[in-house]
Amino acid sequence: MPTELDDEKKIDDVEVFTHDVPAITARTGYVTYSTHRGLRMRHLQLIAISGAIGSSVFLSIGNPLTGGPLPLLIGVSLWASVVWALSNCLLEMCTLLPLDGGFIHFATRFLDPAMGFSLGWNYFICQAALICSELTALYVIVAYWAPDLNPAILISVGLALLFFVQVFNVRIYGETEFWISIGKVFMIIGVFIFTFITMLGGNPIHDRYGFRYWKHPGPFAATDATGRAYAIWKALQWGAYGIVGPDYISLVAGEVKNPRRILPKAFNSTIYRIITFYVGGAFFAGLQVASDNPDLLGASGSGAVKSPYIINMTRLHVPILPSIISAGLLISLFSSTSSMAFAASRTLYGLGLQGHAPKIVTRVNRQGLPYVCVLITIALGTLSYMALGTGSKKGEPSSVARAVYQADITVLNWLINLTAATQLITWMAIAGSYIRFRAGMKAQGISRDILPAKSRFQPWSAWYGLFWALFALVFSGYYFFAPGSFDVPDFLFTYGAVFIFIALFIVWKIKGVRHHEQLLGIPTNDMDFKTGLQEIEEMTLQAEEEWATQKRNVLDRVVDKLF
Repeated sequence: MPTELDDEKKIDDVEVFTHDVPAITARTGYVTYSTHRGLRMRHLQLIAISGAIGSSVFLSIGNPLTGGPLPLLIGVSLWASVVWALSNCLLEMCTLLPLDGGFIHFATRFLDPAMGFSLGWNYFICQAALICSELTALYVIVAYWAPDLNPAILISVGLALLFFVQVFNVRIYGETEFWISIGKVFMIIGVFIFTFITMLGGNPIHDRYGFRYWKHPGPFAATDATGRAYAIWKALQWGAYGIVGPDYISLVAGEVKNPRRILPKAFNSTIYRIITFYVGGAFFAGLQVASDNPDLLGASGSGAVKSPYIINMTRLHVPILPSIISAGLLISLFSSTSSMAFAASRTLYGLGLQGHAPKIVTRVNRQGLPYVCVLITIALGTLSYMALGTGSKKGEPSSVARAVYQADITVLNWLINLTAATQLITWMAIAGSYIRFRAGMKAQGISRDILPAKSRFQPWSAWYGLFWALFALVFSGYYFFAPGSFDVPDFLFTYGAVFIFIALFIVWKIKGVRHHEQLLGIPTNDMDFKTGLQEIEEMTLQAEEEWATQKRNVLDRVVDKLF
């Protein structure tokens, strides 16, 4: 490969590089994209926000809060820095090669085809588990109004709505997420403002609670150093489950109009989303309720599980607002579930393009939507029905509700463990892909100046993210190895994703060796930095010309500034 990429052009601060290369090569089999690029900047930003604001921010955050407000804040802040570092890795790769499959494509292209195969299926499992987790969490919210309602009804309604939003046209999904996400942003900012006002005494009982729960029972629930360290670790593990966003942007890069202009803005704004929704959410959740409150998710009491915000509103005798927030949480849960279904279906589609899944999953409709992948993803969502309790066939309605409720919480915790492990593997692969991507550029004499966007603190960001993701994965179930602490279901859901990933990797590696593929990954001198670039750059030139000539009214200019 030549040391300089030719014919560099610059259009309105967007760098475009043209090469005389084919869009698809027989050697690699890479496919650039087949889906339609119908997503704009406002869609992309709010899709990332939509994936960020779900049950984790409002509901499951109650689990790590039982360790105290300070460990929650420390653990979430630490993991937020890890996700930001990994977002920096995706920025450079995605802006150069904004293709279907995102980070899964990069693992195949810069690490090893076996890695791309196992990572893709691992991430697909992760998103399918998240869909089931969010659908399961619906009952936890609705129990506020109707504790005797059969959760099967809620799951069925959720799956039907997913079908409508996902299966017809990507613009329906984009527009739905755009408007719902705006509402979610207003809701989370609203609860922050509510907290500030009520903590100063602006509530019906005039309780000026301020930082009361930081003083009693205190910033830490534990009194010994080991317990406090465990509380921070528990919050960090929750962050590994709950903090998402850059991975979603990577996956939808192949459906974004003018990705070289839009993607840098989307990735660079990751830090603001993380600080606002996760670090801010951890801080304000710690002001709402005492860490020993029996109503928190993960607490030992038998009270109804609720959002920390709803617990506080109920305690302060705030009328109507708890119901409004609960309704908002339902919409929020559906929106984040829709984002996960989108990510799962595009992951499966990317696997099909790379030959890692049956060819049937690459079928698209006239609008370029991979409808087979969407239908498979929604079908897997029916696994949410396993949350139904065994007591649902007999007993009084209240006893049925209690049995179903306990099953819901058990399944929800299992899914959280499974999701955290699969997400950690994903972060490790992203960091590894970038390290190899950078090594390949150096080996082939390619300057970083050819990148349409550059990230900060590289390659240290990648090594930082790789270290923490590996550390968190290895020690995620350390307590299983204490005497009398081993539990088979918990162990399987904590480390099962690792075993599945290793098994998939070995299966594909055996197949690759039989077809004379490289045994130890792709050598840096053989990495492909050309395939697909010509098609992307021609598309970028066309998109830039359209953008320069497009007439914009006042509203359009405001949207451009905001997103």
